[in-house]
Amino acid sequence: MKINIFEKMNKVPGGLIIIPLLAAILINSFAPEALNIGGPTTALFKSGSSAMMGIFLLICGASINIRQAGLPLYKGAVLLILKCLAGAIAVWGAGALFGPAGFLGISMLALVACLTSSNSSLYIALCSNYGDASDAGAISVFCIKDGPFVTMMVLGVSGLANIPFAALLSMLIPLLIGMLWGNLDEKFKQLCAAAQPLIIIIMSFAIGANSSITTVFTAGLSGILLGLISAVTGILFYFLYNFFLKKKTALGAALGTTAASSALTPAMVAQADPSLAVFVDAATAQLATASIITMITAPVMVAWFDKRLKRHAPVSETAAAAAKGEENIALSSQVTKGNK
Repeated sequence: MKINIFEKMNKVPGGLIIIPLLAAILINSFAPEALNIGGPTTALFKSGSSAMMGIFLLICGASINIRQAGLPLYKGAVLLILKCLAGAIAVWGAGALFGPAGFLGISMLALVACLTSSNSSLYIALCSNYGDASDAGAISVFCIKDGPFVTMMVLGVSGLANIPFAALLSMLIPLLIGMLWGNLDEKFKQLCAAAQPLIIIIMSFAIGANSSITTVFTAGLSGILLGLISAVTGILFYFLYNFFLKKKTALGAALGTTAASSALTPAMVAQADPSLAVFVDAATAQLATASIITMITAPVMVAWFDKRLKRHAPVSETAAAAAKGEENIALSSQVTKGNK
């Protein structure tokens, strides 16, 4: 009898990350010795998050298309820069006021990991209804923000975290190798795309195996607040993104999401700066909660902005058509005079 566990996990928003994460938290809370028997079991399911992150970055790199040019490249670059700026502004604003501990139980580690990430899968899904091929192609550049690299860079440059250059380089090398290999070998790119869900599941479990159920409950309300903060930024991203585009789109609001994979970021950042380890458990739970909140809010927000754009579109199109008609009349008049 086939149960189709993977298919059922996929039906849950962020299920490939949240379900293994919660399962590992429960095991570590009630039967911690089960994962401490040593050998491959402990190495894979308890302490294997670093190795899995390396493979995850390799896979992310393979999805980057360096041959992508023109409008998709431009859009992807703008989206990436906006997310980096959001994290930087959060650090230099809230970080200067509250320090690494943050506010209302939300550490700067959680806030920056939240604002520098976004749900790539949801963005692609929304592109099918509210965008075009150039919007979908932008993800080949935009996906650089997947993983902890951008979060580490923002925290390190701001001075809120002591991130050694070697730690940043260690995150960049697998990404570059994957990007080079994936662009040279289409089969490798396909292999990475197929392997990504498995890597995410194991990495999520390994991170959850180092947390407890107490943290999940205590981080609940702050996680909801973090999700709402992320959702509200979607309004700002909508206007900022359209500022750089000739043809307006509602997809800027899709940046107001938190990636489910961002829940894996705090543990990776804390390995580079152990002083942040105290915030890891709460940040992990908060980011997982925020990802669920924004999966609900983002589609509603994008749909609303799309309707708003369409309400204004007929007026502008009519005006443009009228102007074009006047130009045609003027041109025909000039031609007539010239013939005379």
